Amino acid sequence: MGKHTLFSPLGQAADQIFHATLLNATGNKGLISLASTISAAVRWTTIYKQRKRKLPRDPLPDHRVLYEAVADGDGPAARAAMHKLIELALADINLPPRA
Repeated sequence: MGKHTLFSPLGQAADQIFHATLLNATGNKGLISLASTISAAVRWTTIYKQRKRKLPRDPLPDHRVLYEAVADGDGPAARAAMHKLIELALADINLPPRA
């Protein structure tokens, strides 16, 4: 994702791989079974955010925080980072975050 931006098909593919890898790493069969649906939601959210303007912010630093938390085996930090990614994605498309 760092090499290609989310404006390019390669960058979007890298983002899809990132999220699919995270889903598989959970070991949660129910969540893993939703991988294609979640991947589609991530992809279309990215497309929606870019349709009339550039991305409102660079999402790579937030993805990196999540990656580092997972790589460090820090579950609480990974959960917080994923929650932040979801909140930012919702804010980017003008939807209120869930409680």
